[in-house]
Amino acid sequence: MNRKNLTAAVLAGLAGAAGLAGTAQAVNLNPDGLGQVLIYPYFTSNDGNQTVLSVVNTTDQAKAVKVRFLEGYNSREVLDFNLYLSAYDVWVAGIADVDGTPNLFIPDTSCTVPYLYGMGLDAGMEYGMQPFLPYAYEGKNTDGGPTGIGRAAEGHFEMIEMGTLVDDDTAYAATKEYPARPGAAKAATHVETADGPMPYDCNVLVENWTGYGGAKPHPMAGVWYDEAGGVGQAHSDTRRNSGGLFGGAAVINPANGTMFSYDAKAIQGYDKTSDGVHYVPGNANPSLNSGSVKTATVFFGVPQNKAVTLSYGSGVDAVSAVFMHDNMMNTYTVEEDLNAASEFVFSFPTKSFYVDTAIVGTYRICEPDPEDVAGCEGWQPGDPYPNIINPEDQSEDCYWDEDDPLWVDFATCDIAEYTFSNVRPPFTDPFNDDGTACEVANVDHWDREESPSTPGTPGDDPPIVSPPPPPGTTPPGAAPFALCYEVNRLEVGGGDIFGETDLLSSTDLGNESGWVKLNFSYNVDLKDGLGKFERHQDRNGLVGLPVTGFTAEQYENGFLEGGSVLANYGGLFQHKASVRRIAPNCEYHETCEE
Repeated sequence: MNRKNLTAAVLAGLAGAAGLAGTAQAVNLNPDGLGQVLIYPYFTSNDGNQTVLSVVNTTDQAKAVKVRFLEGYNSREVLDFNLYLSAYDVWVAGIADVDGTPNLFIPDTSCTVPYLYGMGLDAGMEYGMQPFLPYAYEGKNTDGGPTGIGRAAEGHFEMIEMGTLVDDDTAYAATKEYPARPGAAKAATHVETADGPMPYDCNVLVENWTGYGGAKPHPMAGVWYDEAGGVGQAHSDTRRNSGGLFGGAAVINPANGTMFSYDAKAIQGYDKTSDGVHYVPGNANPSLNSGSVKTATVFFGVPQNKAVTLSYGSGVDAVSAVFMHDNMMNTYTVEEDLNAASEFVFSFPTKSFYVDTAIVGTYRICEPDPEDVAGCEGWQPGDPYPNIINPEDQSEDCYWDEDDPLWVDFATCDIAEYTFSNVRPPFTDPFNDDGTACEVANVDHWDREESPSTPGTPGDDPPIVSPPPPPGTTPPGAAPFALCYEVNRLEVGGGDIFGETDLLSSTDLGNESGWVKLNFSYNVDLKDGLGKFERHQDRNGLVGLPVTGFTAEQYENGFLEGGSVLANYGGLFQHKASVRRIAPNCEYHETCEE
């Protein structure tokens, strides 16, 4: 073996070892349900529905957690705040409509900033209460979607661990002038009181985030606000994220007697900085793009049965990668004897980072040039990033951060630079003035006796969902379904489980029961009628879109007490999915081949 081949073999071995060792450090979806980030794919307060939710801290460390609710059109936030969980703590809340406005109800004593539960007690209530807010999509922030508060009644939410809490330089002993002041971890920890278990002192955490223009109640009051400059990140009393969160939610309709519950999707490996990502309340950070980890471990099922770790240029791209699926599948039933209805929910938890022009702006990717085969040692998208780039090829905006993943020095590697303006892959349509950002999934379905749908067969009615495609543009064997929002709902048989909204479409699959497959591999342009297919694909070759969700099934039993009593039942089933990767994205790299 010559030296060149030996070097290549050694590097290949190192890459493989690095991939195995790095899996635990990369962003990944934890099938056991514990993580640093929790994604809850759906909430609603429409049509008499209410959503109840919970998050659990399974560790012996207090935690700072960002709680963020996002509306279903374009993921503009409608409410966020900081939550502080003591060790082994549980926090619960509910979302319900009050005179046309969705409100968050907090019956839980755990500390938040602002302290919503305490504010409710001060107002004479037995719980905290905070209405959702339209400010992020109205006035100067309009994006083409609706501007009324009704837009906030449906969407998804996320919880992001910002760090573990400790007691360090904010834990001051009593002096003649000031009483003893606890550190952040002690302040958030529950203790027994005459009124039952309560946090030691949530007001300390509120004071830490308060900007004082004049006199302070304590020398350390405002410490986090001062460190963050009123807009950024604080560091005192905060250590690295440790994970261990899990959560769930349920949509309850008291009038119908139904409950649809699900577990939150748990992301592990989001951030590993020494002091976490502890940001000021009332701030868009931390977001899914704030984590320090820019690699993702993607699990491939049959026939590969393997895990691959891929490198990305941003944290949100790594998060999107673990949600990338080319097919989503689930069962349905609309059996008349059961008065059954089924409704599919498809959520894109990272979509706004790719289609919201206020976020995308001019997005730039700088990476090794795969066409520089010799200088970049055969680098391909998805490989770990090099340490050293040829200084002559560096521009003001394309440089290598010392914190980026490293595995070998590429002293002569050229840089390739790619820019985007309004939308970037794997999505293809920006959020438009008409309040939509439409992608197409191709629908196929089978009944319980495996009889497939065959659109175009004489006598058959294919499941076409508005907006319909131009004639001749439907792929053989499937019909397109346009997903135009961040949260998309498709009801089968007119069941209307979660209420009538813009996010809801309807279809009749022709059979009383069976299963459906939505394929996200290709997009067809429904607007100009050209019938041109474009692959949904990220820059590392993962095919499809970053999507999650579930199917809700509802039944009605009218046979109780001789038919005089109705009983409703509800069940929720997580979508099943497949993962596919092909050659790196040819939209970026002209020389790549599928």
